Amino acid sequence: MSYETYKNWYYQLQGRYIHLWQLANNAFIDTLGSYKIRLPGERSSIQLIYPNEDIISGLRIEYTSFNESELFISEALETTTAKYSSSTIAFSDGGDTITDSTNPFVTAGFVTNDKVRIIGSASNDGDYTVDVDAGVLTLQTGITTLETVGESITIYQIPKTGATADETAHLNLNRMLCLAVVDYVKAQQKDAQGDIQAKEYYMKQFWKKIGDDQSNKRKISMSFPIPIYSVK
Repeated sequence: MSYETYKNWYYQLQGRYIHLWQLANNAFIDTLGSYKIRLPGERSSIQLIYPNEDIISGLRIEYTSFNESELFISEALETTTAKYSSSTIAFSDGGDTITDSTNPFVTAGFVTNDKVRIIGSASNDGDYTVDVDAGVLTLQTGITTLETVGESITIYQIPKTGATADETAHLNLNRMLCLAVVDYVKAQQKDAQGDIQAKEYYMKQFWKKIGDDQSNKRKISMSFPIPIYSVK
């Protein structure tokens, strides 16, 4: 992806989706070998355009919001790619099955034990863990309300969460909070070793990073009165 992304790229959050834009300044940005070059264009001013390159390794947004209800993520966000939208999805009456006559769920990437979110239905929107078999999704918990085909419904995979952590889980923290956790662990290690001075140093670094993370979420504005001057 492009270098200096903080200058060349902009994003807008709309619900769970990120709209990515590229900054165009009187030229096109292209790659020649390992070099970024600017090509002459017809633009006469700075504009935001659709990206002209693929994001091969995905996109990481740091300083994201911390969700206390989803502290431990047991499935990496980068793998939640399964998604299917159609007006041919139906729900059983008081049962646990979601069906589609075109048998799309396996080809869309859903597998058993995926956690999915349903939106756009009349009565069955929500988050569920499912078993997958060709054109049928079976809810592991919960029941469905009768709904025939017709609504434009989207089913997409979301991260699975757990109340406890294991070797497959990772913390749902941004980069600054992750660094703070590292300092906290170092402080506890030094405390166990009896090195109080080193412990206090790492705890100071821990609280400093916590403060930096909180300051990134706050917008502070200041105003000052303008004195009145007279001109003779």
